Amino acid sequence: MKTTAWYSMLVTLLWTASSENLNSQVLELTEAIKKGLLVASAEGKGGHSGECLELHLKSKSKKKLEIKVRAGQIFEAGDSSLQNLMVAKEENFFVEAGASKIGKLFGFCIEASDGSPGNGSVFTLGKLAEGNLLKIAKYLNDNNLHENPSAQYAVWAVSDEDRLEGIGDPTLTKFVADILGKPMPEYHIQYQSPPQDRQLPGQPANWREAFAMNGLFYYDLAADKQVDFGLYNEAGELVHTLFKNRLQKRGSHKFRFEFEIRGLEKGKYYARLTNRGQVIKELAVEF
Repeated sequence: MKTTAWYSMLVTLLWTASSENLNSQVLELTEAIKKGLLVASAEGKGGHSGECLELHLKSKSKKKLEIKVRAGQIFEAGDSSLQNLMVAKEENFFVEAGASKIGKLFGFCIEASDGSPGNGSVFTLGKLAEGNLLKIAKYLNDNNLHENPSAQYAVWAVSDEDRLEGIGDPTLTKFVADILGKPMPEYHIQYQSPPQDRQLPGQPANWREAFAMNGLFYYDLAADKQVDFGLYNEAGELVHTLFKNRLQKRGSHKFRFEFEIRGLEKGKYYARLTNRGQVIKELAVEF
């Protein structure tokens, strides 16, 4: 009897919750505002990525509202020197009739060279992203990548034409390369975290100081050879050595390489496989 009573109570609670949601009206944020059913404002929570937006909703409706905020929705900074932010995870918020609601949104910066928003920075509702920018927003949402550390670099590759080598995540890199019609990069650049003074509100988000580079190197040998592998600058000077005098048999080979590039001047370099000073194969890189 106790089990039956508990089950009946659970069914009643679920039915009540379901009925309440069925009675709510589902609207996209922009549509609800246009219809005069809702007033909305937003403010930054500090920073340009992650859960960086706080959404304030005030219902003007006599019915409960279900408000959908789509991935790709852009919020424009009230201060034009600060970055606009784009939502990367779709959210639904229930707002009771005549009541207020505060919700959090995950987003990413889409203007890397502008200043980072601070806590309390004012934002207004902008338009929905278009083209490749909307594609990357939907991809991040559909694949639950709104907290992936590579996601911001993927967004910048679309919004700011940043290089694909900075993304890191191979699957995400491939998606961005495909929608942009670019070849898959052969190496990845790792960047240092910005120092404390560069993370303050108003500082540009695209602070770039590379500390390492890695990738896969493929090559073929027609005969057994002693080979060296290193990183060279444009002047042909060896700046790092990965290995020397390694005996490799004839055939096809591949290996993963990584160079520390912290402190090196920015510019073009070459990862080279050589035999007695003669270049067998090289990979042009830039950081």
